[in-house]
Amino acid sequence: MMAALLDEVAAAWSNARYPVVFTGAGMSTESGLPDFRSARGLWKQRPESLATMAALRRDPGEFYFFYQWRIARLWEAAPNAGHAALAALASAGFVRRLITQNVDGLHQRAGGEAVELHGTLRTVSCLGCGAGYDSRQLLPARTGWEEEYRSGRYRPGKECICPGCGGSLRPDVVLFGESLPGDAWDEAARVSRAADLFVVVGSSLAVGPANLCPEFALESGARLVIVNREATHLDGRAEWVFHDKAAGVLAAIRERIIG
Repeated sequence: MMAALLDEVAAAWSNARYPVVFTGAGMSTESGLPDFRSARGLWKQRPESLATMAALRRDPGEFYFFYQWRIARLWEAAPNAGHAALAALASAGFVRRLITQNVDGLHQRAGGEAVELHGTLRTVSCLGCGAGYDSRQLLPARTGWEEEYRSGRYRPGKECICPGCGGSLRPDVVLFGESLPGDAWDEAARVSRAADLFVVVGSSLAVGPANLCPEFALESGARLVIVNREATHLDGRAEWVFHDKAAGVLAAIRERIIG
């Protein structure tokens, strides 16, 4: 049954005029990066109220540790077979545009390109002068800082201060309460409406307005594929649904399309 469904999707993908891929956190869990929305997600441990500018001002220790922890995991991670499959399909002309909710840059590190709806954790910026830095600037130079947090001794240090002006640094991600980058959102909406095949990979489709992208595609007559370990509210409107890990499904589709 799985093989037959994969054959169907590969045939539809091969014949699509404008295939668009939309990825979420489940795309990167197989690279060792935790998601936030599933039953196993990190938000079960870290409340959403932490990822806000108000939290940075109210409790900078909690805010900075959370992002330092995520940035450290990001730079330890590597693209997985799913990222490689999408990059290969794009290089061969079978992905016209890729939209991602992810902030890890793994699509780019796999050799692909992406419209990043929620910004990136690969860089940080100064709230004072606007200067930008590689996000590893935000990591403590000392060892043992994660243990400091567990024992209640953690305090953010000079790594959280702009070397140029002394202002506070922040990750270049969209925090809760902030709008999506206008250019990225406009591009995502445009290509979603242009798609005749729209492939959702590893997204619960719970976060708006990003979750409108597959709706735009459906309204324009696109055929919908969903690859996600858990059910989404659009499963009933998709022609093909795989409740499975992303990397294996994408690698199998790639093999059928380009070998």
